[in-house]
This record gives sequence, C-alpha cells and structure tokens, in this order.
Amino acid sequence: MPSAGPGAYRRFVASVIIALGALMVPASSVGQDEPEAPPTTVENAAESDMVFLAGERVVASQNTTDDLFAAGNMVDARGAGADHLFLAGSDVTVSDAQVSDIIAMGGEVRLNAANVADDVIIAGGNVIVDRGFDIGGTALIAGGRVRFEAPVGQDLRIGADDIYVNSTISGTARLSGETIVLGPDARVEGDLLYRGDDMTIDPAAVIEGSRTALPASEGYTAEDFGAGMGAFFLYFSLSMIISYFVIVVLLVIAMPGFMHSTSIMLRSTPLRALGIGVLYALIVPVLGIVLLWTGVGIPLAVLLFVASLALTPIAIAVTAHCIGTTARALITKKTEPAESTAARILWPLGGVLILFVLALIPFVGLLAMLFAMLFGLGALIRQASVALSVSESMPPPAPA
Repeated sequence: MPSAGPGAYRRFVASVIIALGALMVPASSVGQDEPEAPPTTVENAAESDMVFLAGERVVASQNTTDDLFAAGNMVDARGAGADHLFLAGSDVTVSDAQVSDIIAMGGEVRLNAANVADDVIIAGGNVIVDRGFDIGGTALIAGGRVRFEAPVGQDLRIGADDIYVNSTISGTARLSGETIVLGPDARVEGDLLYRGDDMTIDPAAVIEGSRTALPASEGYTAEDFGAGMGAFFLYFSLSMIISYFVIVVLLVIAMPGFMHSTSIMLRSTPLRALGIGVLYALIVPVLGIVLLWTGVGIPLAVLLFVASLALTPIAIAVTAHCIGTTARALITKKTEPAESTAARILWPLGGVLILFVLALIPFVGLLAMLFAMLFGLGALIRQASVALSVSESMPPPAPA
C-alpha cells in the first residue's frame, strides 16, 4: 500500500465518518406499503476531488483521481475509478472497478470484478471474492465465511470460521480458521501457514513453498489478565513514584525557601488551603468552558488547562513535602529548616513514600491523592499570592 502522505490524516477521518454514517443508515424495511426509495446514483464523470456518497441504496460509478467513500444499507460500486475506495454497508458489491486500494466492510461483501493495483482489506460476515477480481498487492480478509477465488500478486491473509481458497497466490498464504479448504485451482507460490482444526487440500492444488501448521492460539485466562494488570500497575506505580521523587528534589534544590514557607502555611492553615484548592478545581473548568465558548478566548482556555495539568504534580509534590517535614518535626522535635541538603531532600521523599503507600489502598488511595492535590493547589496559590503582594509592597530602589 502506498506510504502515508499529507492526505493520510484526512483519509482516516473521512473513513471514520463514512463508517459511522453506515451505522446510522436505517436498515431496509420489510412488509411496508410505501414504495422503495430510489438509489443514490452518481453517474460516470471525471473528478479530481474526494467523493462522498451516503443513502439507503447507493450506486457509485464515479471516476476520480482522489478517494471515493460510500456508505449505506446497500452499496454497489459499479465501474468506479479511484485512488482509494472505502465502502461500508449491510450489503456491499464491487463490479468493474479500477482502483489502487479497496477497504470495505459489511454484512455481505461480494467482490465480482475489479483491477486493484495494490492492496485489499475486507471485513464482513460473508465475503465472496470472485475470479475476475485481480489484486496486485496483498489481500487481508476477516469474516465469518470467506470464499476466495481471486489471484493475488503478493501475500494472502484470511481469518474466518470457514475458508475456501481456489486461486493463485504469488506470495505467502496465511490462513486461520476452523475449516480450511484449498480447491483444485489453488496455487501458493510461497509458503503456506495455516491454523485450523480441519484442513483439506485438493490433490490438484500446488504448494511450491513449505507447509507449516501453526500452533493453536492459547486462550487468555483470568490469571493472565490479572498478571498483566498487576504488571501494568506495578510499572505505573514505579513511574509515578520516580516522577514525584524527581519533582520534589528539583523543587527543594531550586526553591528551598518557597517550599519551606509553603509547607509551613499548609501545616498551619490546612482547611484554608483545602478551600482554595477546591475553589480552584471548581472554577477552572467552568472558566475554561466559557473561554472556549466565546471563541476569542480559546488560546487562554488552552493555556489555562495546560497550566492546570502542569500544576497538578507540583501540588502533590508540595503536599508530600509538607508530610515529610511534618514527620521530621514529630520525630526529631526540630521545627527549624534542615541544615544539610540531604535532610532537606530525604524527609520530603519520605512524604512521597507515605502518599505512595496510601495510594495503593483501594478507594482510600484515590481519596488520598485527590486531597493531596487539593491541599497542594491551595497552598501553592496562597503562597504565590502572598509572594506577589510582598513584592508589590516593596518600595522601588532609590536612584543612584
């Protein structure tokens, strides 16, 4: 498939929109008296832009040098020409198409005739690929039942319950299903890799490469899930504690006076700090939404949200510093700041460890981290406002 270029993002977004549109199209009615809706039809015409089609019944015969997207209950691409052809619907049919790639999904997917220069990706409940469908690249098929009789220029990969292959595969064929059948016209010029309970190869079929039976995939047990989640939380917890260690050390080294005065303020007026933190946590989202709504204030809203995210770990680090220095005062009976750099760092790191242990307790840990953030935010904001008010009240320096 061609490498992703500048239009890859818009193709991805457009394909998602088309897929969602297919889900929102109502299914065909049964037993109703009103006449059937006429199909949405686009006649054959040269285009250079992307083409989008949607409806109950869609017939696409458009030719474009860009991409073509079609979604509906019934989608019929007849004589379509495009770079990439994206199709989604309950019933999808392709006939006489000339495209570089095809990506299609539906309940019933039938590929009758086309010339595909590169790759094909198909997902459906019942997938039928006929002999007149030439694929120059790789074919990737997933479905419930797959009948594949088209020649493939490179590799073929199929995953389905029932698989029938009866064509020439120039590369490797990798087949995974409960029942796999290679017909008399099947010819695999590369290797055959298969995984299935019932494998049948017609005596007339030709396998030029090796034949390899893949081991049955092992089920994912609850024990495996638990082990995986345990490992995830272990690594996540270690990364968090290391991050807070680093933040605390940097703050203690860069701003020892500020951290000490903030801890004293938090220890002396914890409820006031908590109130300021709660107020900040309530006001910031509302203010950000108002700024976004005005349109003009979008840059300020983004800056506000980014600043809040940056303050969150710093706020928790401030609370950890307060816990550590409070523990030092209780254990050593010393209220003055630590004199050595090691003591100024190690005691706050002890506070980080205490928060980490609390965070491991179900539900209690969540509350502990929430309150640590709110206490720290309140102390940070209050100490910053005090520092600003002091700097504003200082007289200007006398002229020389």
